[in-house]
Amino acid sequence: MDKKVKNDISLICFIAGFILVLLQDLKGLSTIQLGFAWPWAIMFYSGLLLILIGYYMRG
Repeated sequence: MDKKVKNDISLICFIAGFILVLLQDLKGLSTIQLGFAWPWAIMFYSGLLLILIGYYMRG
């Protein structure tokens, strides 16, 4: 795999994982009414997994 492609995939995984973890953290705000129940645990753990994949592919 090309170094630039690997770096881009790493960055995308890390940012997507960070967004998923951040969204899970925002569930405590009562001002956000999404209208349906999000699978918070799945979002949190998949976000952590994406962050780990992004960190692992970085090197």
